[in-house]
Amino acid sequence: MKVKIIINILLFITVSICFLSCSKVPDIIYINGKIYTLDDNNTVAEAVAVRDGKVMDIGKSEELLDKYKIPNTIDLEGNTVIPGLIDCEGSLIEFSQNYSFVADLRAAKNLADINTIFKQKIKISNEGSWISGFYFIEQNFNASDLNKIDRYFLDSVAPNHNIYIVSYFLPVVICNSKALNTLKIDKNTKVPSGGEIEIDEKGELTGRFFESATNLIKEKIPKEPSKEDMLRAVELGANEMIKNGVTCVQDRTVGLEGINIFKKLIDEDKFPLRIYAVLSAGDTAYYQYINKGIEVNYKDKLTIRAVSLDYDGAFIFKESKMIDEYKDKSTVKGEYSTDEEVEKIFRDCLEKRFQVRIKTVGDKAVRNVIAVIEKVLKEKNINEHRTVFEYIQFTRPEEISKIKELKIIPSVVPAIPFSELDSISKFISPENLKNLALWNFLVKECGLITCGSDFPYQPVNPFVHIYLLVTRQFPDTMRTDIPSPNQKLSIYEALKSYSKWAAFSAFEEESRGTLEKGKYADMVVISNDIFTSEPAALLSTKVLMTILNGKIVYNSEE
Repeated sequence: MKVKIIINILLFITVSICFLSCSKVPDIIYINGKIYTLDDNNTVAEAVAVRDGKVMDIGKSEELLDKYKIPNTIDLEGNTVIPGLIDCEGSLIEFSQNYSFVADLRAAKNLADINTIFKQKIKISNEGSWISGFYFIEQNFNASDLNKIDRYFLDSVAPNHNIYIVSYFLPVVICNSKALNTLKIDKNTKVPSGGEIEIDEKGELTGRFFESATNLIKEKIPKEPSKEDMLRAVELGANEMIKNGVTCVQDRTVGLEGINIFKKLIDEDKFPLRIYAVLSAGDTAYYQYINKGIEVNYKDKLTIRAVSLDYDGAFIFKESKMIDEYKDKSTVKGEYSTDEEVEKIFRDCLEKRFQVRIKTVGDKAVRNVIAVIEKVLKEKNINEHRTVFEYIQFTRPEEISKIKELKIIPSVVPAIPFSELDSISKFISPENLKNLALWNFLVKECGLITCGSDFPYQPVNPFVHIYLLVTRQFPDTMRTDIPSPNQKLSIYEALKSYSKWAAFSAFEEESRGTLEKGKYADMVVISNDIFTSEPAALLSTKVLMTILNGKIVYNSEE
């Protein structure tokens, strides 16, 4: 009797296991692609099976189709597929504000250009919202068009939005009628001393304000968009990231307001992006979370476990701390964190399991912060801290060895050093110029490097930055005076700085960064095989589809 019961139990278990095994079929299979997984072997596959938002299987198309026999498939038509890209340096909130509420007029040459640029913003913003036109350059326009740019022209462009234009070189602001009404400015408004409110021959406002009168506009306009407008703007900003193949942003400027916006959009299923939130040391959000503790993977979209601080600043403003003096004997003037402040923040963050990310542009900044980090790590005996040195531009070989020894992660913004190259060459000695952007050396020594675009100050397009990493040249240039030309990265290294190594830098290598079983099915389908093409192909590469959790969240054909 007992034997029969045992046999029945075993039979039941066997049938149950078989049933469960058979029921585990993919939700969808993507087939006929050239899928660069970026795993340890740099495997290239044809198909990927997805279940519950994660990679279930990967291999050849015929094998997966035969193995699972499901009707739900998508043909990639031979296109190249890479893991979802991770931008390690940017600000989504600031980008979103600019994307929705700032019209960049630098390229405008006539009235039609102004109309087109503003219309692009109007169609993505709510009626009654504010849109500013910055970088208005009068020299780009003929006299006839300049005379026509007044409130009546702006009314024809946007009668139901508050819009205004700010001159780039002159103390001039031009508003439309909606903005004037909102700000309660009319022909009876008192003119500030030293300013002018222009009146036409009929005694009506033209919408033009000069000199100190511009403050009537600048000081009265809302400092922040409404909550409703901001939510809409961030949703649009996140979608713009997705269009560029960026599936995750390591956002360096997140405060409490940003966290609340992200969570609300995530809760409403309006946020097609992952965020690794980096708090600013000393900010309200920092103190709240340093007491509360880290927050990991809120609804698969948001992680809060890093803190940033600046030890120095931009080289172009001579705010980078350098071992050698600037040629004109300039000293760093900006207010940046001291050694003592870095040490305190680092200690506090280690105790609460927060990662620390420190802006270290100059070689002296790198050297000094290394000394602080080394001191604390020796006392704490902590190995897995993954401290990031951000915006690295200048490093000396001895410091790179220390970065490796202390397991610090080097992070770069490739667009910055070469956009500033002419100024850098004037400020420092030719010998020190050899220590600029030693990307290859960092990869060979440290085993990894991460990359960020620094949006919104630089283009979002990741392929532009990958191009910089593999060529050390700006698009459409071929300079022969670029220092250390041997410091280029390979295409695999450059792409890993935007994926595999980027995920590691955020403690997320188990869930993203490569296309492997068990990881999120975050993929980007692109128009060119950037691994077999010349570097120039990167600049013409288009995102055809962006896939998050196995679902298409952007399709260029729709």
